[in-house]
Amino acid sequence: MLRSLASIAILAFAGLILFHLGTRGSNPNPQQRWVDDDGTVGAASRSCDGADTAYFSIQAAIEAAQDGDEIIVCPGIYVEQITIRRNRLSIHSFDRSALDPSPDTLLRPAELVPAGVWILGDGNTFEGFVIEDKVPDPPAHPHPHTLILVQGDRNVIRANRMIGRGNAGLPDAGIIVHGADAGNGVAESNQVIENELLNLAGHGILVLSLAPGRAAYWTTVAGNQVHDNPGNGITVDRSPYTRVEHNRLTRNGVAMSFNSDASFPGIGTVFRCNEISGNATGARNTATDGTVMAAAFNWWGNAAGPLHDLRNLSGRGDRAGDNIHFEPWLTGPPGPVCPLLQIHIDIQPGIAPNRIPLHRSVLIPVAILSNPGFMAVIDLDRTRMTFGPTGAEAPGVGCQTTAGDLNGDGLADLLCYFRADQMGFRPEHTEGIFRGQTREGVPVEGRDAVQIVP
Repeated sequence: MLRSLASIAILAFAGLILFHLGTRGSNPNPQQRWVDDDGTVGAASRSCDGADTAYFSIQAAIEAAQDGDEIIVCPGIYVEQITIRRNRLSIHSFDRSALDPSPDTLLRPAELVPAGVWILGDGNTFEGFVIEDKVPDPPAHPHPHTLILVQGDRNVIRANRMIGRGNAGLPDAGIIVHGADAGNGVAESNQVIENELLNLAGHGILVLSLAPGRAAYWTTVAGNQVHDNPGNGITVDRSPYTRVEHNRLTRNGVAMSFNSDASFPGIGTVFRCNEISGNATGARNTATDGTVMAAAFNWWGNAAGPLHDLRNLSGRGDRAGDNIHFEPWLTGPPGPVCPLLQIHIDIQPGIAPNRIPLHRSVLIPVAILSNPGFMAVIDLDRTRMTFGPTGAEAPGVGCQTTAGDLNGDGLADLLCYFRADQMGFRPEHTEGIFRGQTREGVPVEGRDAVQIVP
């Protein structure tokens, strides 16, 4: 009986905890709050023109907001520093983008220490602002400027345009993700996506950890345009499990930089599917603990890959430093599916045109051609190959590993066979597509012209 009563008490207590967890911090009636530099909007018609009362400043709207509210900021110039301690706010310009031709919502912070926009809360979205550094340093107290500092968890920084003050001799930054002043000191699962950052002397984007209680974990940096920065484009400094992908980095001092040390290693960080071209240096690894910078499947501005003095002397792309794993690289700018390794194939090598008969049970040879970043004989998983008009039809029936160099580039190629009657070609088809994957599971694709005959 006592045991039953104890069980009931435990269940009741657990239910009470779940109830409080489910309701704590919730906002059953989230509100829209409008900001306009003239103090009036058309809130009822969702317009920035009207007679409804609006907040003059973004910070005033934030202070009045409850967790979960939406703050809509009309085009104009706002000279203020912003601090966000609330949770789950959606703070955005009227059209949610600073990267289109529509009128801009400009934020010119009056102070940039610790940042122009300081985010300490969790689950907030900040999007669609042009943020300009127009703050002069007092001559006696020069200090680095930061436009956005993210220290909470699960925040999204999206579609903003951040313009620094140029080479002022200090390591200014556009966006820093770094814990220490909020919660457990770890900034977790934040996203920096689809922004534009330029004219910053230190870092366009910096993901920074210094110690277990002053760290950033699981950060996503994706789809950003980072260009014309005298310093680093994107830096990941001792911050575990950071993903840097699908960014375009041009005309920076160092496009991508990575650091790790024994006291706080940057494990699990990956740079991939980025477009890197025209930078003084493409990638640099400053790790002191021997951690290799994972930078495979990037486009370095040239099909020959990044220049490296020992490992890729024939590279014509941006330079990669030491202790960087850059093979295989992309031979063209990344597409919507990435990592996708685009390779060259030669259907019926030595024969032109490539005639494929309809509905005949014959084997068609397809040469899988190697390049310096992809050794077909070694890297290709021969159990996961298909060929046809879409690349998903006929499975491979076998490969010849001793075919040798089939295109005269000095690299051993792989010759694989597919049955013509399983390919699904029709008379109107003009291209054959090979699809497969590497032994590590990265998709591979190659294309060649075909002529379908009876």
